[in-house]
Amino acid sequence: MFSYKFGGTSMGSAENITQVADILTRNTEVKSVVVSAMSGITDLLISAGAHAKAGKMEDVQKILDTIKEKHFFALQNLINDAERQALTRGFIETQIQKLYEFLEAIAIIQEISPRSHDQIVALGEILSAYLLSAHLQDRGFQSEFVNLEDIVPSGIKVVNRKFFEKVQEALKNRIEPLLLEGKIPVITGFFGRIPGGIVGAVGRGYSDFTASLVGSACNAEEIQIWTDVNGILSADPRLVSDAISLEILSFEEASELANFGAKVIHPQTIWPAVQHNIPVRIKNTMNPENPGTAITANGKKTNRPFKSVTAKKSITVLTMHSFEMAGHGFMDKIFKIFSDYEISIDLISTSEASVSVTVNGNNPSLEKVIQELSPFCRVEEERKKAILAVIGTEMTGVPGIAGRIFTALGNANINLKMISQGATELNISAVIDEENVKIALEAIHKELL
Repeated sequence: MFSYKFGGTSMGSAENITQVADILTRNTEVKSVVVSAMSGITDLLISAGAHAKAGKMEDVQKILDTIKEKHFFALQNLINDAERQALTRGFIETQIQKLYEFLEAIAIIQEISPRSHDQIVALGEILSAYLLSAHLQDRGFQSEFVNLEDIVPSGIKVVNRKFFEKVQEALKNRIEPLLLEGKIPVITGFFGRIPGGIVGAVGRGYSDFTASLVGSACNAEEIQIWTDVNGILSADPRLVSDAISLEILSFEEASELANFGAKVIHPQTIWPAVQHNIPVRIKNTMNPENPGTAITANGKKTNRPFKSVTAKKSITVLTMHSFEMAGHGFMDKIFKIFSDYEISIDLISTSEASVSVTVNGNNPSLEKVIQELSPFCRVEEERKKAILAVIGTEMTGVPGIAGRIFTALGNANINLKMISQGATELNISAVIDEENVKIALEAIHKELL
């Protein structure tokens, strides 16, 4: 069994959805498929929610009409059978009308809770999954639309590893019977009503994670994430013109890349696959013959100095200087405050009486954190920074790599704010000015590759 996931670009038009169906039906292997919303739809839905909160229902109607027309246009080019076309059109109209009525309630209370936000954005995956399943049926294949809105067991209040294990069990019970019947389940990327909201618990791009949960729940042979590039590259090809495709990565390397800015795979995708030792493969919907990048437990070293260099923007550096000698408890106070506001820290640098950390600069709770830190330490705040990360097991135990990296950055006149290397030696990171990301990536790529 294979677990497939197709992103927004892959589902972005009738032509692309046809290509997705071609990929799904070109062999007889047992498979399930998770889909994202059509490209641009999630942003439109978020905008509709914002307009509803502001009481602007005329603008909401315009946005929903745009969403409806986009799906109607795709429908006309995907489904030939008149009865199936009418059923699909009716489904789209009903779902959009239900959302409009829900947004009318939002306009009255002028508030969007995390769960309400989930219900708004879920529509995108519901419509795209239904469209693809109907298209497969129209082509003569057995397929079933699977809406995961109600998959989360009731009574759960804490989102942790046990929570996701229960979700996996529920997924297994929902999907395995369909696979045994020879059907292709087409599954919404959105799953359940999660305490605190799915975006808060997992983040945007959660459909990658859903496909990984489905794959691990059903003991998949491989989890395939289909996107619009030929796998994972040695750098962002939009910033580094001579970036090369990577054949294979380890779970640990892929996790580091995802956490430090690589957009091809969602950071949380890896752990369900690790748990069951299932390979993950990143492939290109528009170039299905390309083997893409395989992510396995152990990966494989190459004859190059590293695998990939990436950058994470919108970073803020906070440096906290103790009013007294650091002593016992200084670190505890600092990190408890970050934990209370659920702010993740990427890099840490310490000295006798100061601590520097990097955090997401767009977090709305950041100013409150600084206020709580102020009574016992002086806080310096530096915005518009980026974390530059050079990643690969090739660097482990090899002398001179860090020197070459920092020399290349120095020769490009790039100042370093912080430097960090993990204990496994597969990630060397530095904080730089955000405006220098492209220059830095090019300098390192040229020096080491």
